[in-house]
Amino acid sequence: MTAPTNYDPKPGRWMLPLVVLAMVAFTYLFVRELPSAAQGSENDGSTTTGASTTTIGDDTTTSQPVILDEATMAYLDSLAPYQTRMTEMQTQLAAANSGWDANPRTVTFDQAEDAFVAVAEGASALAAELGAVAPPPALTESHNAIAAAAQQAAEAANNALAGLRAPSPDTGEGRRTAVAAFDAAVTAFAEAIAAAGG
Repeated sequence: MTAPTNYDPKPGRWMLPLVVLAMVAFTYLFVRELPSAAQGSENDGSTTTGASTTTIGDDTTTSQPVILDEATMAYLDSLAPYQTRMTEMQTQLAAANSGWDANPRTVTFDQAEDAFVAVAEGASALAAELGAVAPPPALTESHNAIAAAAQQAAEAANNALAGLRAPSPDTGEGRRTAVAAFDAAVTAFAEAIAAAGG
């Protein structure tokens, strides 16, 4: 007589490990599909800027990082020296102008004129250089705003020099107005560069 087959008396004990294994597999696949995992994938040679987080009340909004190509990054990096030069010229013009307006004056006419000439020539050269730059197509409008502000600064610097050289009994009002216009143009220049960088 054949012995009866020895079936597992507790078939349900295999169900729990199978359920746990299925949960682990599902969790692994789900985590791989999250955006943060996708962003950590292989680099395609482009540059990614940091994401920004904005909190308004109880709502938090996180913007996606902006990916820039090499040409755009090179263009944006090239703007920093222009900003530095413009700031230095503003400082030089302000020092000469305030020194000439001081009572008693802290600079001679020749010293003030030399500073005004240097700024006028420097601003004109900077504007000409920017006019020759070919920006990435996507930043053409932003570049035009930057170049326009540089041109306004050059015109204001030349007007300030003309005001300094104005014959007596000039009150200096034209010079001061031109220096203020130069400051405004420098501010617009910085804002245009910041806007181009996004």
